[in-house]
Amino acid sequence: MSTDKISIDWYNQNYKQYTAHVRNPDDSIYHSLYEKPAMYSLLPNLKNMSVISLGCGSGEDCNYLAQQGAKQITGIDISTNMIKMAKKTYPMYQFQVMNMENLVFENQSFDFVYSSLAIHYIEDWTKVFKEVYRILKPNSYFLFSCNHPVSAAMEVIHDNEQIHSREISYSKNKHTNEVLIKGDYMTRKTLPREANFAITTWHKPIGEISQEATNAGFVIANIVEPKPLPKMEQISEQNFTILNKIPWFIILKLLKQ
Repeated sequence: MSTDKISIDWYNQNYKQYTAHVRNPDDSIYHSLYEKPAMYSLLPNLKNMSVISLGCGSGEDCNYLAQQGAKQITGIDISTNMIKMAKKTYPMYQFQVMNMENLVFENQSFDFVYSSLAIHYIEDWTKVFKEVYRILKPNSYFLFSCNHPVSAAMEVIHDNEQIHSREISYSKNKHTNEVLIKGDYMTRKTLPREANFAITTWHKPIGEISQEATNAGFVIANIVEPKPLPKMEQISEQNFTILNKIPWFIILKLLKQ
């Protein structure tokens, strides 16, 4: 199942607000102080490389990749309005509306493929991995981030005006052997939508992610579970504490040998 219409519509309708959010580092601390620093630390030498960003949104990562020396920058996204915003802000790069499961590029077109928090909008990542493998040159990397399977496996137990709690646990009655399970790590499933963020993302266990990647031909070079930068503690001590205990995102760096 590809990115669903609900998610596409949300980004097309809220592209201005979302762009303002990601461009404000103090507002988007899960990006600026958590996921992005870890992703950027894993970049290969991009000097004179041809790179593509899958799910590029409003183009900020494309601009960063260019600053690292990449000579040819392409960004794709399934949201028409996000691509319009990217083209308006960064007219020097190539942006196209495109589904990452069907990449309209020649074989071995790119030296590096990058994707930040986008692949989890798709249920089955097999097509994405195969397409990325096809367009990558040999001895090149695919670097991507997604929801962490642990945080995504947690079940919403309370969500009201006072308490929001999520858990993955089990308890067993020693007398009756009755077991109560909260959360589900092993089953591929959609995550609950938030009231102000009506998008559909998918959870799958790390073993399934790894298997789909290696089945496409990739070698797993790195698996990184990032921790927040110390600066986050000054802005939100609560989020800083949570992310030092419970991972929210995971990053994989795959090699096409």
